Amino acid sequence: MKLDWVQGLRGIAVLLVVLTHGRFFLDGTPNEGLASALFLPGAMGVDLFFLVSGFIMVYTTRNASGPREAALFAAKRFARIWPAYVVVTLAWIFIKRDGLWFFDDPERLLALFQSLTFRPVVPQDAPFFGLVFPLAWTLAFEMYFYLVFGASMLAGRLRWLVLASWMALTLILLPMTAGGPTLDVRQYLMFDTAYLHLVTNPIIWEFVAGMAAGLLYLNPKVRFPNAALAWQAVACSEGFVLWWGWSGVGGFHGPAGWGWPLALMLLATAVASKTVTLRTPHWLQWVGNVSYSMYLTHFLGQVVLTRWLDQHYLHTRSWNEVYLALLLAIPLASASHWLLEKRLGGWTRHKLVLLVDRWLPAPPMPEGQDVIKMAKVAP
Repeated sequence: MKLDWVQGLRGIAVLLVVLTHGRFFLDGTPNEGLASALFLPGAMGVDLFFLVSGFIMVYTTRNASGPREAALFAAKRFARIWPAYVVVTLAWIFIKRDGLWFFDDPERLLALFQSLTFRPVVPQDAPFFGLVFPLAWTLAFEMYFYLVFGASMLAGRLRWLVLASWMALTLILLPMTAGGPTLDVRQYLMFDTAYLHLVTNPIIWEFVAGMAAGLLYLNPKVRFPNAALAWQAVACSEGFVLWWGWSGVGGFHGPAGWGWPLALMLLATAVASKTVTLRTPHWLQWVGNVSYSMYLTHFLGQVVLTRWLDQHYLHTRSWNEVYLALLLAIPLASASHWLLEKRLGGWTRHKLVLLVDRWLPAPPMPEGQDVIKMAKVAP
């Protein structure tokens, strides 16, 4: 089953983030306060991304387990995220961070290495951690989640028990030894190892909530008895998210901030989709398809746009520039999706899958099954 509504949520999430950063064009103007009130809550798009990641990983791997499936999962996730991220990080360095001069400083080189391996550069600065490319903090959490999720697939039928045990260890037991746990994603616990600050950050509960929603979605017994209740659940959960975000009650990332109302909305939407048809506009599905590229490139595009406007004396510091930034994000995302995700990422994925096939070949089909399979695909 194709989950178009999931792509729609991804599209909404990335558009919210683009507008959140677009508010910077109005900094220092009379409209700064209004821009922050309108666009800053859009940062919840990141929390929505985390929830959707947990959900979709459960859905797409529901029948996968064992070393080969875990290796294929890791290869595909790495190929999708890392190559494009490296290219954009290098572009950020040359456009925003002094170019070649950046590489003359050993401390900066160390920070770059830590950033490219998704390790905190400044552990005290949770949840952002001071990575070289400012938006990479979300990818650090994503890659950690993929690592743990993929490793749990090695446990076969016990994967959910193993994964739940790991989450309990890292989000409850370990923080208890260092001054936690808390639900404050800006927490700083007393760990000597920098990576533990990421591993124990409560924002990871959002991935857990997404996985829980995915498991409930796959349970055939969990559904609304009629269409009226399904539509009410969708409308009320979405309306509550809007109130929670834009009323100022929930003001930051994390399960205690924007996360928990979004988790309820995701669950309500997922379960409702089993009873009613949730139609998503084609343009929003397209944005969802290119959402990773749009997330990666839009901030870089805004930096370039600001410089171009300054050089041509067109910098009006008005709402027009927010519009231009949103407009520019579309072709940048399209180009990045084709060049970095499909071409570079696709090539990387192909090579990694070949390695998996070499070292962990697929088990031979039972006798006669190959004939049945050929019959099914024969023209």
